[in-house]
Amino acid sequence: MKHLAKSTIIIAFFFGVDKILGFIRQVLLARQFSLSYEIDVFNAANNIPDLLSALISGGALGIALIPVLSEYLQKDGRKAAWQIFSQIANFAFIITGAVSLVIIALAPVIVDKIVAPGFPPEQKKLTVELMRLDLLAILVFSISGLAMAGLQANQHFLLPALAPGLYNIGQIFGIVFFVPVSGFMIGSFRLPSLGLGIKGLVFGVILGACLHLLIQVPGLIKYGFRWTPVINLQDPGVKKVLSLLGPRVFTMLFIQLFFMFAQKKKLS
Repeated sequence: MKHLAKSTIIIAFFFGVDKILGFIRQVLLARQFSLSYEIDVFNAANNIPDLLSALISGGALGIALIPVLSEYLQKDGRKAAWQIFSQIANFAFIITGAVSLVIIALAPVIVDKIVAPGFPPEQKKLTVELMRLDLLAILVFSISGLAMAGLQANQHFLLPALAPGLYNIGQIFGIVFFVPVSGFMIGSFRLPSLGLGIKGLVFGVILGACLHLLIQVPGLIKYGFRWTPVINLQDPGVKKVLSLLGPRVFTMLFIQLFFMFAQKKKLS
């Protein structure tokens, strides 16, 4: 009970920190793009990568992984649990990479027919570019989201609780340093900036995804994670994770499609 209470406090505290950082991010975002169409382009470009992330990159797959890892930890020990984790992580990374390549190839059609059919040509072109860039972050999340599940299955909650906040910090860094043509002022001092515009916001997302993963690496090392370059879809543990994945995929799919089409209606 003491461990449960401590874990609950940690999660609640850093959940609050993450929401504060999210609010700061939104304030800075509104200040930077208040009169620009680019934020609509950014949101449209995120639709398909967000769908991929929810289904594979630590979303539905991460939820399906936790109970199987917990069972293996109790019955077979950490070595066996990490072997299942490695196989699922390898599988997720390869599937995410393969789907990302398809999205990269079909991005102009996806944007034109599904995501933003009402955009003028120059906005569609920018949406395609941002969508392709954003897939780099999703590749990182294909591992990072599962790392959260792996640590949570080991009853470690601090680093997974910190990860979302660092994702927001990466985005805030992008808004402050990557986006502006003229840097933010702090008193009489002007911060350096790269002037990348809306693409700088996507690079901030990629930076945030990397921080989301890196903060969890010490926890993986602590609990003896060893990566193995193997995928065996006939492994009982892998089959169990994939069987649990099905219902969760459908649930997440319909939720994401609802928000995607709601945003599409708003933009049209």
